[in-house]
Amino acid sequence: MEGGYILFLLHTAFLLCLIPTSSLKQLHFGHCMVSVDMYEMRKGFGDIKEMTQSQDQHTSIRLLHGSHSLQNTKSEDRCCFFHYLLKFYLVNVFNQCTEGNNFHQRRVSRIANNFLSIKKELTLCDTVTTCSCGKEANQRYEQILNQFQRMDSHSAAVKALGELDILLDWIDKTD
Repeated sequence: MEGGYILFLLHTAFLLCLIPTSSLKQLHFGHCMVSVDMYEMRKGFGDIKEMTQSQDQHTSIRLLHGSHSLQNTKSEDRCCFFHYLLKFYLVNVFNQCTEGNNFHQRRVSRIANNFLSIKKELTLCDTVTTCSCGKEANQRYEQILNQFQRMDSHSAAVKALGELDILLDWIDKTD
């Protein structure tokens, strides 16, 4: 009887190991597949969301229009557009978010490191299969960049960081 119970526990543990983690999302861009740890990014953003969004002085402005910039992106443009957005956040946003307490800075750094890992994976894949950039993807990125550049750099970075949940939702919905 005791041996059957141990065998049952071992079998259950084995089956649990086979179940993929729900936080690790596989994004497919043609032949490219990129792993994204959604739990880690959502947790990091959730920890700083309230503080970041309370610092946003431009609540009437939206950089990432859920329906315009992201959701309606053509499937053939997603790779390129996502690459643009990763670069945008790494170059323009995370570098500007150096104020705040150590906890806030560590969370921003953790999110930035996740973005950097995704960008590296996407870049490696892009060397094998090219991400095509359509006119629409370029225009959408230019709109985001132009809106960002109209604000002072710190306010723009706070705005973009506060809208990170929009980008994370888009990633979650991307097949």
